[in-house]
Amino acid sequence: MNHPDTPVLLSEITTRASTQTGVFDMTNPQKISNVLRLVTGDDPDSQDTKTVFCDLHGLYSSRKMTFGSRAEWTGCPACIDDYGKRQVREQEESRQRAKRESLMASAAIPRRFLNRTLQNFETKTPQQERALGVARQYASQFLDTEARGRSLLFCGRAGTGKTHLAVGIAQELLAKDSTVIFTTVMDAIRTVRETYRKDTPLTEREVIRRFTLPDLVILDEVGTQMGTDAEKVTLFDLINARYNAEKSLILISNLGLQEIENYIGERSFDRLRENGGQAVAFAWESYRKTKVDGETQ
Repeated sequence: MNHPDTPVLLSEITTRASTQTGVFDMTNPQKISNVLRLVTGDDPDSQDTKTVFCDLHGLYSSRKMTFGSRAEWTGCPACIDDYGKRQVREQEESRQRAKRESLMASAAIPRRFLNRTLQNFETKTPQQERALGVARQYASQFLDTEARGRSLLFCGRAGTGKTHLAVGIAQELLAKDSTVIFTTVMDAIRTVRETYRKDTPLTEREVIRRFTLPDLVILDEVGTQMGTDAEKVTLFDLINARYNAEKSLILISNLGLQEIENYIGERSFDRLRENGGQAVAFAWESYRKTKVDGETQ
C-alpha cells in the first residue's frame, strides 16, 4: 500500500480503471465517469476517509480506494495538481528549447561567434556606445510594422566588433522565434552560380526566392569579392528580392561608405536607405590589437 501522502498518478489510475472495468472506451460515458471518480476520490462505493497532513499544503481529506483485492488512499489533490502543471510546464520548456536550437542551427552563425551577444559587447568610447545603442534599438523594434524591411550597414576597420553586434542582434531575434540566416556575400553569390550547372535541381529564381524567406539575412564580407559586373548583378538581385519582400538585411564590410556604394552599386545602396536604414561606422581601434588575452570580437 502506498504512503497516504503519495500522489496517485493519472496514468496509473487509468491503467487500474482499465483493469477493473475492462478495455477503457473513451466513447463510453459510464467508464469515463468511473475514471473521473477515481481521480477525484469521489467513489460512492468507498466509505473510508481520513484526514492526512501534507507537508506542502496542510490537511486534506484522503479516501480509501479499492481496486479488486487492493486498497490505496488518495494523495494530496494539490500535490497532484502541482505535478500535472509541472509536467506541462517542463514539456513546453523542452519544446521551446528544441525550437530555439533548431532556429540557431538554421541560422548558420559561425562557431566562433556563437557566444556573442549585445550584453557582452564591450564599450569604452562614446562611438562604441552609439553603435551598441543602434543595435539594441534595431533588435527591439524589429517586429514593429514601421520597421518592416529596415536594413543596417556596419562598416569600418577589421576587428572592431561589427560581426559581434550583428550576431548579437540575431541572438535577440532568435529568442523571439524570428528566423535568421548568416552568410557571406561570396557564399550567397556562389549558391546562385551553382544553379547554372545542368545537374542542379534548383533554378536561379528558386534560390533567390529562398533568400527572401528568413526574417533577417546577415551578409558578411561585403567588398572582398572581385567586384565584377556579374557579381554586382547577382548581389543586386538578392538585395532587390528582399527589398520587394520587405525583408531586412544587415550588411558587414571593412570598406568605407563610399567604397561600399561603389562596390554594390547605386541601386542596391539606395534600397538599403529605404524606411530608415542606417549605417554605423566602426572607426575605433581593433579589439584584436587592444586585447592581449581573450577572444576577439
